[in-house]
Amino acid sequence: MKYSYKLILALCIIGLFSGCTIEEDDTPADAIDQLTITGRIIDHNNQPVKNIPVVFYFYRGAYIVSCNRKKATSKTDENGIYKFTIFRKTDENNDGLEQYYYLYPDLDDKKYFTRATYFRDIDAFWTDRYHVVSDYILWEAQYVKVFANTKPEGAEYYDIECEFEKPVYNYGKYYSSRNYNINITPYTTNFQVPLHQDLKFTMTWDGKYKRTVFVKKDNLPKQIDLSYIPE
Repeated sequence: MKYSYKLILALCIIGLFSGCTIEEDDTPADAIDQLTITGRIIDHNNQPVKNIPVVFYFYRGAYIVSCNRKKATSKTDENGIYKFTIFRKTDENNDGLEQYYYLYPDLDDKKYFTRATYFRDIDAFWTDRYHVVSDYILWEAQYVKVFANTKPEGAEYYDIECEFEKPVYNYGKYYSSRNYNINITPYTTNFQVPLHQDLKFTMTWDGKYKRTVFVKKDNLPKQIDLSYIPE
């Protein structure tokens, strides 16, 4: 038994210094306050999306180990509405290192663009009893392989850019990638792009040689060929 205790202690110490995140389910047992949050999830056609799981967390940073506390879960109804009742604990404040609340749809980020909504000023957050969050547009996503089998003679690097028809969260209307490793063909980049949008893919060599391909919405292939074609 002594060996078991030592093993457990060693594992705890390893976890402590590895900066691992601890997740704790919240309960109102020692709550000092409470409030309500509501919001709505819609699709690309502004229609409500039902049965989407949404999670609300408290995060506290630390030098050794951080805390990621799951405070509440919800699911959207027929109208795309989710609702939380949040209970505050005594250690949830602006004191110390970085601390904030955040919520996000708990979905597969390979099939959807996902982003969190942050509430960074905790004390200010608790001055209101009822929060209404802006509509969250749920963008379905797909990974696309963008490649080129040829390049301009002497080219040293390439940029690949995908322009979206509509902005998607912090990506805005563009997603881009630069690569200097051009010794291996084909020259390949995997992009996550939104569905249900017209897209424009452009590959530029050394900032001057370009190849562009347009893709119409709902007709997205799994691969885009941007091989260089000499003029």
